[in-house]
Amino acid sequence: MENEDKRIEDLVNKLMANDSLEKAPADFTNDVMSKIETLSETKNIVYKPLIPKYVWWLLGLGFVALIYNVIFNKSADSSTLSERYNLPEVSFDLFSNLSVDFSNTLMYATVLLAVMVAIQIPLLKQYFNQRFSY
Repeated sequence: MENEDKRIEDLVNKLMANDSLEKAPADFTNDVMSKIETLSETKNIVYKPLIPKYVWWLLGLGFVALIYNVIFNKSADSSTLSERYNLPEVSFDLFSNLSVDFSNTLMYATVLLAVMVAIQIPLLKQYFNQRFSY
């Protein structure tokens, strides 16, 4: 094993002794930097919005027209918006028919989980703060 390492080392030494170092041209750094500067100047990114300004203006005008129509275009009778525009009645009472009964075991497990998380977070924060302090 040592003979093999010695032979490899001798071979590397012979190759290094026979090889000469190449010298870079005198203005190599300036040439490279000038090429980098020209590349960085040509790749300027021009901001172009995803939605053009005229589309925003059209949306704004449409919204203003809609608000104007709802507020100022009242009919003679005092009906609600849903009756005037023949809209369906919408109820936002989502939890009126919902009844949930939790077992005692589920409530105890939830409380225990909350307590463990409340204890674990400060401990982990302290551990990582100590670990990352140099």
